[in-house]
Amino acid sequence: MERINRIFRFNNKIAFNLRLGLPILFLCVIGLIALNSTSLDTLGQHSVFYKQCIWILCGLLVFVVIQFLRNQVFYEFSYIFYVVLLLLIGITLFMPAIKNSTRWILIGSYQFQPSEFGKVIIILSLARFIADYKETLSDHQLIISSIIISIFPLLLIFKQPDYGTGLMYLLPVLPMLYWSGVKTKNILLYLFPFVSMITAMHLMSYTLWMILLFIILLILQFKAVIIIFNFIINIIFGLLNAYIWNNWLNEYHRDRIWDFIQNLLNPDNTDHMGIGYQAFQSKVAIGSGGFFGKGVGEGTQSYLRFLPIKDSDFILSVISEEMGLFLILIIILVFLAFLYVTINYAQQLFNKFYSLSCIGFSSILFFHIIINMSMVTGLFPVIGLPFPFISYGGSFMVSCFIMIAIINNIVHNDL
Repeated sequence: MERINRIFRFNNKIAFNLRLGLPILFLCVIGLIALNSTSLDTLGQHSVFYKQCIWILCGLLVFVVIQFLRNQVFYEFSYIFYVVLLLLIGITLFMPAIKNSTRWILIGSYQFQPSEFGKVIIILSLARFIADYKETLSDHQLIISSIIISIFPLLLIFKQPDYGTGLMYLLPVLPMLYWSGVKTKNILLYLFPFVSMITAMHLMSYTLWMILLFIILLILQFKAVIIIFNFIINIIFGLLNAYIWNNWLNEYHRDRIWDFIQNLLNPDNTDHMGIGYQAFQSKVAIGSGGFFGKGVGEGTQSYLRFLPIKDSDFILSVISEEMGLFLILIIILVFLAFLYVTINYAQQLFNKFYSLSCIGFSSILFFHIIINMSMVTGLFPVIGLPFPFISYGGSFMVSCFIMIAIINNIVHNDL
């Protein structure tokens, strides 16, 4: 009983923070309206609308349960959760492939994606590590150690393969380190090699980037030794591009990236009927909707099945076609309001672990939205990242609710 009391706070009153909760509920309602439209030709419990309602109810149930947890649980069990995460992701590699990927653990007719819940765990683990060692480790030691914590599950996820989810394990490291007080110029030193790896796909872009890099290093007033060493590292990462391209990426990933580059350099030369079909139809849907849209259920791109992945990754295309750019702008403003509230609460928290956790969770949701919106508009390769609280998806929806639930718990009990 004593152990249970250390985990749960049964006499706790559930407090639903409206400033955090209302934007989320608004996004869920918009998502249900859009999914109801995309599933007009599917009846009853087989429709994605019905399934999404179930997942939202599951998310709300998880939200309530988490409000009874003591905040210390998130800190004390974070490393244990991290080890369990590695084991679960490892198990997925031995599961039957679904759509050429082994992302799910199958239990009878049910399946769940541990890497989605891992986003919560990686944030808690990073928050604990940074909070514990910020004062004892140098900036470089803290950055390298934080990257290593993210890299282990990321590599396993890349083996599934699921590059979009894997990317979400690495991106929040930067804002969390910045929030903890690590110098910006030291963070940039570790960001530059990844930029070099990306620009190395195009010789002219890589050449211009290396010139710009040299200028930036001079402006930041690094010592000559650091500039030379960083230049060598960036050259090595640039050379790694070819190895990763040929050995890590599947053929359809290479085709997607190459089509994206072609679309940027020469839009008339892209494969609109092949690998670039989804992105092209998405832009057609967005453009045809205008400012106020065609009306709910009147979207020809989705209803006539021109837009294949309309329920999950490209749900914003459906919303834009049927409800217009106006609603997209409202969605952006609502989410920005949520981010502002979350960051404001993070500033008020004296406990570093709780503050970093809030920043980490808001960063995950922010990067999801930025990348998803870039995907549907053709500004980023299609890597399979859904839009939080709007896109259809069970594991993803519940994991998003867990993030909001932990933030709400922290705000309610520590402010």
